[in-house]
Amino acid sequence: MVLLSISPMIWRRIKVSSDSTIEDLHYTIQLAMGWEDIHLHHFIIHGKHYGIIQPGGTVFSDRACEVKLASLGLREKEKFLYEYDFSICPLMGAWRYWWRHQIRVEAILTPDPKQTYPICTGGKGVCPPENCGGPWGFMKAREEFFISDVLSSSN
Repeated sequence: MVLLSISPMIWRRIKVSSDSTIEDLHYTIQLAMGWEDIHLHHFIIHGKHYGIIQPGGTVFSDRACEVKLASLGLREKEKFLYEYDFSICPLMGAWRYWWRHQIRVEAILTPDPKQTYPICTGGKGVCPPENCGGPWGFMKAREEFFISDVLSSSN
């Protein structure tokens, strides 16, 4: 999965079991990002929204705890979205999404019976704090930190 709108890229490679549910995948992403699951979220897979129903959030036609990844008919190299921390923006009257992840199915493998899933097998970049103002706030804070670090080391 790749966290969109961040440069340099922040990504994680995670192996999950095909009998994992949408709900399991949500919690796996939360763990991989170091986040606390305190915001609304959803997945968009084949044009359909999936997620865990939260007060004040979207209502989904399927229960996330019952939809297994294997039932979605995903293929290798296929991509879908996971959007996290969104709400209606009062000024625009439209949905505002802070964090958007592109998830790509890299491979469909035979499970290793000796392996516990999920497992993170790779990644790059430090994950941003979930309440830092989205990609723009994170990149601005990172830039300010870098500039102050450079200025203080030159004295």
